[in-house]
Amino acid sequence: MKNRILVLNQGLSGVNKYIFSQLKNRGWDLTLLEVPFPKKCMLQAMISTLNPNLMQWKQKAKKKLFQLHKSSWTFLQRTKFCQEKLSKLDGKFDVILQISGMFAPTLDYKNLSVPYVTVNDYTMALCKKYPEWASPPSELETWLGLEKELYENARFIFAASENTRNSFINDYGIDGRKVIKVSYGNTLEATAEFSRNFDNKIVLFVGKDFERKGGYILLESFQKVKQVIEDARLIILGADKNFLKIRQSGVEVLGYIKNINDVKSLYERASVFVMPSLCEPFGLVFLEAMEYKLPCIGSTVDAIPEIIDDGKTGYLVPIGDATVLADKIITLLTNKNLSMQMGTAGHNLLKQKFSWDVFGEKMDKCLKECVDV
Repeated sequence: MKNRILVLNQGLSGVNKYIFSQLKNRGWDLTLLEVPFPKKCMLQAMISTLNPNLMQWKQKAKKKLFQLHKSSWTFLQRTKFCQEKLSKLDGKFDVILQISGMFAPTLDYKNLSVPYVTVNDYTMALCKKYPEWASPPSELETWLGLEKELYENARFIFAASENTRNSFINDYGIDGRKVIKVSYGNTLEATAEFSRNFDNKIVLFVGKDFERKGGYILLESFQKVKQVIEDARLIILGADKNFLKIRQSGVEVLGYIKNINDVKSLYERASVFVMPSLCEPFGLVFLEAMEYKLPCIGSTVDAIPEIIDDGKTGYLVPIGDATVLADKIITLLTNKNLSMQMGTAGHNLLKQKFSWDVFGEKMDKCLKECVDV
């Protein structure tokens, strides 16, 4: 008989399907329970930001909704939802797998009949250095307390990076023996006939959250790049082109592209991948770029230094330093041999270090320990 997992599900950077696939391939029977945000949050966000300018209203409401989703009230409401569902499912599963730390499986940990584990790419404690992404100041300490209780009662915590793992240990006082680092794997496989060249002088940025991922820093640095390399181009993929109105020479905003083959084509045509984030839980797009043998430039923040080997697979630059960023872009766009060398090294590192199979093996082992206890 298969061991049964109840998954308390929430989107986690598009990696969930890879996590679930790994567990299913190892014989686990998964039941997914989507944990919704309270509808009240959306209504409150829309009313509180009412604006005759539809675009401004949309942007302000989105920001307000993001804050409401990270309130202690929302954490508790989602937890109550889970607790009610669990009371009806008692005895139908062997272990709980919770995606993220945005809620808890119960308010009554002592009477929870099965063990649970969490998968996390970030913590609220790490968000404090980027306030736009954290709980509102009035909510932060309450949220951190709820989060700490969640992690203290978990059987295992799977952290996507050493940066996040250290946060559990140092910021929440969690026993390091139960915090397991499980790096993500690549999510975009290159086509078999793909052949890398660096003739196009295209700088590629991929990111929906343009400001947080350092988009404006990149625009500033690209102006400096254009002064040296007149035919350089910057392609921005993912950011909302209806909101991001850029009138800058050589810059093209493509927005969200649904066709995966078109996305692959952009990676194939690019010469360097750049994302100088201000706050970055992991950075899956760096792995995509490494799959396409692109040298990568990122900031020194969070998990990025665990992905980019500075000086070997690309460059790490100080947060917010447009001048250093421009210098590194110019170095790569004017040196094809160096770009090829770094891109190849990055591709090799990807295959050696970032594996969904290794992720699955670690999680499978820990989950079996939970069931055997």
